[in-house]
Amino acid sequence: MKKAIPWLASTFVLIASVGAAQPAAPAAPAAAPRTPAPATPPASAAPAEPELPTIDDPMLVPPPTAPHVIRTWREGLSLIKANSTSLRSALARIDQARARARQATAAYLPTLDAGASVVHEIIRGPERVPGTLIETGNRIPDPATGFGARVEARVPLFVPRSWYDQNTAEQAVDVVRLDEEEVNRQVIGAVAEAIVANVTAERLAEVSRVSLKSALSTVDLNKRRAALGASSTLDVLRAEQEVQLARADVVRADETLMRSREDLGIVLGSIDAYGVMPDIRLDALAADARATCKTETSVATRPDVKAANARVALAERDLGSVDWSFWPRLDAASALNWSPRDFGINNRRVTWSISGTLSWALFEGGLRYGQKDEANANIRLARETLTDTRRRAEVEVTQAARTVKVAEANLAVSTRAREIAAETARLSRVAYMNGSGTSFDLVDTARTHREAELDLTIKEFQVMRARIAALLSLASCKL
Repeated sequence: MKKAIPWLASTFVLIASVGAAQPAAPAAPAAAPRTPAPATPPASAAPAEPELPTIDDPMLVPPPTAPHVIRTWREGLSLIKANSTSLRSALARIDQARARARQATAAYLPTLDAGASVVHEIIRGPERVPGTLIETGNRIPDPATGFGARVEARVPLFVPRSWYDQNTAEQAVDVVRLDEEEVNRQVIGAVAEAIVANVTAERLAEVSRVSLKSALSTVDLNKRRAALGASSTLDVLRAEQEVQLARADVVRADETLMRSREDLGIVLGSIDAYGVMPDIRLDALAADARATCKTETSVATRPDVKAANARVALAERDLGSVDWSFWPRLDAASALNWSPRDFGINNRRVTWSISGTLSWALFEGGLRYGQKDEANANIRLARETLTDTRRRAEVEVTQAARTVKVAEANLAVSTRAREIAAETARLSRVAYMNGSGTSFDLVDTARTHREAELDLTIKEFQVMRARIAALLSLASCKL
């Protein structure tokens, strides 16, 4: 039995080392390459590693693939352009503004009206001989029912407020177009964020299963050692506890993955879950984002700031519209009337008249003064909105640039932590082989290594996410 113990100890250590030396599947491209762990010279006294036992567990099965998969960034943008409610709403608002501009144009263009009337006189009187009170015996009007037709054309000659309001409506169309550019920027940022989050979730689900397999290997070996009397029940329970923690990580990673797929589907305009191809290149995603969006030189040229600035000008024009309402209005009109009987000042069935109308509202109860007060208040609100929008944009750009630096620094720290965890796990194996280590050291270092792997995976994708956010924080985009 004493001769068997060294071999068992060696076997236990090497198999338990799966938790510390996890075989990582090919990872998605990271924002910054990992620094390889320093090579460790082989220990002269270390025995050759045996074959690891085969681990079979239902939770090791990868999660099912998404119902739909996007292969490239361009494919994602095509889906957004076709299905995004935000983009369609922005285009609808542009059409609304154009329709209002058309309505404003109609206010100073000629109009043509036509109408007809039918009149039936219920109470009729006796007809008299002209200049006498002698009744003729007829009832008038005769016939009791009459009808007629009328055509009138009106041409505005001097309508300064209408001309001014039409120019204001055209400027409103430009403001809505700027809003649509801002929607494009936000939508592109949302899809980039969703794609990076999905790739991160896929990688975490993969790493969590590698960690679970490592923990299961440790349990299997501890049970074998316990059966031979070379390990205690406490060692087995400690390893079992690590397995449960690893299982919880798998459950959380799978739920995060499912939610990331659903979120990506919503961003792409679908109720179905969407995934990405495992070989999608995130660095290509960033390059395509640069091709889709143009980097601006300053915050003042960002679409949301430009739109807020244009709204200030629009509010000022509304005040000017009220000022023009104090001016008179001049219209020319021409009317053509027809009746089946002689009528009117010419005693004919047809009359045709031309007229000019000058209207000037001198006092209307103070309505226009109330409109001026409202317009002045709207100007102040628009200016405050511009100040707030510009202030937030400045802070967003500053934070985005700093977030990139923070993410890169965190990645460097996480990379070094992962290297230290891997080396610590290796040394704990060597110590156990030499009889100076414990199973607790093996389990603890394996857990630390697993957590370091998960943290490094997250940090890698956080760098890419931060870089894309920094790019879009000072850009204008067009789909």
